[in-house]
Amino acid sequence: MQDELDAQLVALFAESRETLPSEEFMRAFGMRRKRTRRSRTLRRVGLIAVLAIIATWAAPAVLEQTAAAFRALGMHSTDYGELLVSPWGWAVSTLFGLAVLVRTRALRRR
Repeated sequence: MQDELDAQLVALFAESRETLPSEEFMRAFGMRRKRTRRSRTLRRVGLIAVLAIIATWAAPAVLEQTAAAFRALGMHSTDYGELLVSPWGWAVSTLFGLAVLVRTRALRRR
C-alpha cells in the first residue's frame, strides 16, 4: 500500500470540506484489503487444486470409456473401422465437427 496519500483524493476531500480519515483507519483498511485479497487468492488456488485432483482421478476412466466406445464403433463399421481409429479419421471427424459449429454459427462472437 502507498504510504503517501493520493493527490487527487486529497483534493476531493478538500473540495467536499470533509476531514481525511485517520492514519490508523487507513492502515486498518489497508490490512483488511490485503487480507481479503490473500484469502481470495487462496480460495482460487484451492479450487484449481481440487479441480486438478478430480481431473487426474477421473481421466483414466474417461479415457478408457472413450477408447471402448471407439473400439465398439470400429467393430460395428468394418469397412471404415481402421480409418476411424487412425489419425486421419480423427482429423476428418474434427473437420466435420468444425463444419457443424460453423453451420450452426456457434463460433461467432456475440
